Amino acid sequence: MASASELRADLVAGRERLLGAIASVSEQEFKRRPAEGGWSIAEVLAHLLATERLWAKRIELALAAEGARVEASDPTQHEEQARAGRVAPVPQLIHGLLASQRELERLIDRAGREDAFERALEHSRRGRITVGWMLRNAVEHVGEHAAQVEALRAAMEEPGAGNSPPPSPLPEGEGT
Repeated sequence: MASASELRADLVAGRERLLGAIASVSEQEFKRRPAEGGWSIAEVLAHLLATERLWAKRIELALAAEGARVEASDPTQHEEQARAGRVAPVPQLIHGLLASQRELERLIDRAGREDAFERALEHSRRGRITVGWMLRNAVEHVGEHAAQVEALRAAMEEPGAGNSPPPSPLPEGEGT
């Protein structure tokens, strides 16, 4: 398990990569869907924000009530959360992500202070999941979506980039 300082550094690096990937993107580019399908940058940000908020709630619960049971999220919620990015003002998404980062940093610090990385929840699909695993998952999720946004930006520069239909839903059982 990574230390609190390593997790924090990885979170900061991932967020910096994400913010770098969206620097100087216009509102139109934020909302543009890839021609080959998938989410727009705004949809990716909305999904990331919703997922980070979910992880933060679950981590808080594990810190407060060792062994508490949580249900897997409904995969259709991921689509609904992403769709919210189509209408949400981009600055609101960015400010939300910055606040979410502060919350995750606070939880990393708390878990480190309380030596609580092994406290756990019982997840309906994944079984026992520890605070450390949830924090690592949340940190890695930022990096995954930073890479996705970088790819979307690169695709925008290609000829023929434009709008596309909504992405297909997550495979059954792929909820968080």
